[in-house]
Amino acid sequence: LVKSVFLGFLSLLTVIMNILVLYAVKKERTLHTVGNLYIVSLSVADLIVGATVMPLNLVYLLEDEWRLGRVVCQFWLIMDYVASTASIFSLFILCLDRYRSVHEPLRYLKYRTRGRASIMISGAWLLSMTWIIPILGWRSFVQVDLKPEMENKCDTDFRFVTWFKVLTSVFNFYLPSLLMLWFYSRIYMAVRQNFRERERIINPTDSKEKNSDFDQYTLDQHYDSTDTVETNAPREPKSGKDSHSSHSVLRMTKRLRTTFTQSLNLSPSPSNAVTLKQTWQKFCAQSRQRIQSLQVHKEHKAAKQLGCIIAGFMMCWIPYFIVFMVMAFCQTCVHHDLHMFTIWLGYINSTLNPFIYPLCNENFKRVFKTILHINL
Repeated sequence: LVKSVFLGFLSLLTVIMNILVLYAVKKERTLHTVGNLYIVSLSVADLIVGATVMPLNLVYLLEDEWRLGRVVCQFWLIMDYVASTASIFSLFILCLDRYRSVHEPLRYLKYRTRGRASIMISGAWLLSMTWIIPILGWRSFVQVDLKPEMENKCDTDFRFVTWFKVLTSVFNFYLPSLLMLWFYSRIYMAVRQNFRERERIINPTDSKEKNSDFDQYTLDQHYDSTDTVETNAPREPKSGKDSHSSHSVLRMTKRLRTTFTQSLNLSPSPSNAVTLKQTWQKFCAQSRQRIQSLQVHKEHKAAKQLGCIIAGFMMCWIPYFIVFMVMAFCQTCVHHDLHMFTIWLGYINSTLNPFIYPLCNENFKRVFKTILHINL
């Protein structure tokens, strides 16, 4: 009884929290970003797990046999395999998006649109839905040995087909997981490198008089880039402080550019020129520091959120896929209770994800507090 109440509570909590995530993204404009489209896809997959997969598995677990008929059995299997795979693929394309944003920001900015993100998400779900073919049509292609002891069980027709189970586990879990770990390691190293670069700019060791022309060119590039992002690119979520800071830098840059140009035209004397040159160089350094700090802070938040999601995903799903591979070669080598435990541990990942978003993202945290009327 305690086990059934606990698992039922997990299922309900999964549904409530993922609905809350979807409502928060819809309600709050600061969350209307390209990156959060992947979070929405992940949340939809987790919602399906909580609303359909977990309850039916709980019934099966309590009854110890399947009494709901073959049609409901196939529906449950489809929801289970499709939603779980869509969750993995959604996390994979989220990781790919973060990787490209960090490693080739200017080039990727042109392609990082809501339309292209929607195409990527649709592709992930279509690939996940290919599970429908073997679940419904395996008997149409392969002769299946219907054993009497399996009449009251709900399982796939390919449960004893070793090569198919190994192949699908490699392409659905092991390969995406290894790529995600590689992507994240590259993201982490890039963010660390950017942080060191920021420290070098804040504490320069080079002479202040060196490369004044380069200083002006650098600031011009930051000015043009910042203006483009604000007007054309999809908005990224930011806190009020970050938003105010970035706009302040832009306004201050515009004012000083105008003042500096006018002063050069009106004050040609050598003493004024030296003073203006020093002022310009000082402002160049300060502007680069502010812009670099904002960018590094934003990259750090995105990397932190992604790292938490990947860590939760790995901890929850690795035990299941290890057991899955063992059972592909030896059905009797894994105890039924251990198998069920790894299955539910994988489901719990759908419960954890909605808690990870606000813990690792200030915008989600603020919106959750507003919706739940929490004042801390």
